[in-house]
Amino acid sequence: MTTSKLFYRFCGIVTIVALLSVSLFAQDKPVPTAYSSYLDAVNAPYAWERGYTGQNVVVGVIDDSIDMNHPFFSSNIDTDSAYNTGVMYNNAFFKQNFMSNLPTQLRNNTSAVWDRATVKYNNSSSNSVSEYDSHGTSVTGCIAAYNASTNTYGPAYNATIVPIRVDFPCQAFNVTLNGYSVGNYTFAQALVYDNENIDIKNNSYGTSMGYIGQDYDLTIAAINDAMANNTILLYSAGNERNKTNYSNNKDCSKRITNAHPYTITVAATGKNYTTDYTGYAPFSNYGACVFITAPGVGIRTSDREDVKTGNVFTYNATLVSESSYQGSVSGNMNSSFNGTSASCPVASGVLALALDAYKKAYPDQTCDVRYIKQLLARTSTKIDTEATAPEVKWVTNNAGISFSHTYGFGQINAQGLIDAILDPIGTLGKNYDVVTEPSVASFDWSTMTVSSEQFLQYATTYPSTGNSGGSVYMTTFGISEEELLAAAAEYQSGSAAYVTPNDFELMAANEPVYTNTVTVSDNSFLSSGIVKQEMEEVVVTLTATAANSTTGFDPRDMQITLDHDGVTSYLAFADPTSAQYNVNSITWSFCSNAFWGEDPTGEWTLSVYNLGSDTTTFNISNVVSTFYMGELEATFDPTAAVPEPSTWTLLALGTMGLLYIRRRK
Repeated sequence: MTTSKLFYRFCGIVTIVALLSVSLFAQDKPVPTAYSSYLDAVNAPYAWERGYTGQNVVVGVIDDSIDMNHPFFSSNIDTDSAYNTGVMYNNAFFKQNFMSNLPTQLRNNTSAVWDRATVKYNNSSSNSVSEYDSHGTSVTGCIAAYNASTNTYGPAYNATIVPIRVDFPCQAFNVTLNGYSVGNYTFAQALVYDNENIDIKNNSYGTSMGYIGQDYDLTIAAINDAMANNTILLYSAGNERNKTNYSNNKDCSKRITNAHPYTITVAATGKNYTTDYTGYAPFSNYGACVFITAPGVGIRTSDREDVKTGNVFTYNATLVSESSYQGSVSGNMNSSFNGTSASCPVASGVLALALDAYKKAYPDQTCDVRYIKQLLARTSTKIDTEATAPEVKWVTNNAGISFSHTYGFGQINAQGLIDAILDPIGTLGKNYDVVTEPSVASFDWSTMTVSSEQFLQYATTYPSTGNSGGSVYMTTFGISEEELLAAAAEYQSGSAAYVTPNDFELMAANEPVYTNTVTVSDNSFLSSGIVKQEMEEVVVTLTATAANSTTGFDPRDMQITLDHDGVTSYLAFADPTSAQYNVNSITWSFCSNAFWGEDPTGEWTLSVYNLGSDTTTFNISNVVSTFYMGELEATFDPTAAVPEPSTWTLLALGTMGLLYIRRRK
């Protein structure tokens, strides 16, 4: 055999070995074959079988401490990028009711601020979690867990995780930091952190009270920063649907972070607290801002090995009894996780699969939240289609897209998303791969003047009385400490029964406090130089003011509807079972997804009802509606692109080359 033949044979063998190595070892985590049913409900295996497991996608988890050494996902953690916004204060009420179970080092530190996700004990950075935090570890597992011995997997088990820690227990207290409340300041820090490198941020938290506007200009600025840097923000819808004693909390449109057009609100499925994901979980909040649902009951995930209770917030026995809310068991590394805190990271994991596919299909393009929302609105799975309750039933809008105030556009579907990305012609009818530049039009309902300025604001005024112990909850709503403790105990025990709203019968019997119909025409846009496009979100901002400033009014009594050419969305559901509180004035921006894809021209009718049983009344003023518009667009022609050869194709070519060399011996 000549030297040249030996050389070519050697090259062929090396090629085959190298290609086999790429094929067999690049994916060091075999595709799961046995897994929880919730993964089938979102079609995650469809993505895995096609090689999409979240590689090259970075997910930030804004939560309490994450055990970065957890065997289910330690290989996924970007420890260098981990960040801690945590703040612990020596507040008297906080110490009395919440801090007795926290580590002494934290109890005695009155203003500790850390810049890493490692909480330092005695100047040591060896611990990656604080003593009691466990919520973040379970949330992370819902995204990226991988453990074959327990069949515990997250949808995006190859995604990179960036832990971004906040201190949950001290977020609700009226303590300032740099001129802002602690909660708003630290969460805003988390929202803007490293958006240049993080693709998705998961936010499995939220206030249990509605209409809180304190310092939220900071939060809105942080959300806008994420949007500008193409970081997709997902928020849990909340778990108060079957609870009482909370203030306007069942409708997540009364939370600023949920009711923003640049975020994605995720509700939960799990019919009757089971793993039947064809209906909503009894705790899952509803609202016009809900965009999608995902399984939120019985989610097998990671857990702290040394967790002492299952309680997410680690309240002590004087506040709530030890509960199994999280399903944690001492000594176990996995648990069954319930709540929209679980459904939100499941959705984040599925979106990571979709981004994995998008990055590989369009490596030179950027995927943003508006493009993803366009796909979600068209590919999510409709469930519970026979529902008739107004807050649950499906309504098909004038663009032929169906929406539910409980399910949004449906249960997130990895197969639909990936098919829409890789085969847009077959799935969507055209080679859609990006979304157009947005158009924003604001209409003042008193004058019908049109402006291109984005009008999204939240502001509110609360009574300053009722402050007990420094709690924002009590400062804001005037609720006593006993009522707060009772509400927290009820929430953790799950003893409250869901009360079906009778608001709709009341609406039929009452004249609206405010009603107005305006007509939007093509000229409305032309005259102001705004490009008319298909509807995305509609935001309605209004001010409600008490008719009697001495008594104020209860904002939980407001029920607000918006109708466009026969399609009705409930911008706000009244909540007569929640805790009562009175205010003199409130300005709020309500966001609805119900009109997605519609032509914005036509008749729009806004109606505000007072469904309260008392005599307090209010007036409505300063009504402005803002249309966020955009469309899917085709910029990429896959027929003109040279497809990337697969590993097996290269392997076949190498084998053919080797056989050719052998034949020439």
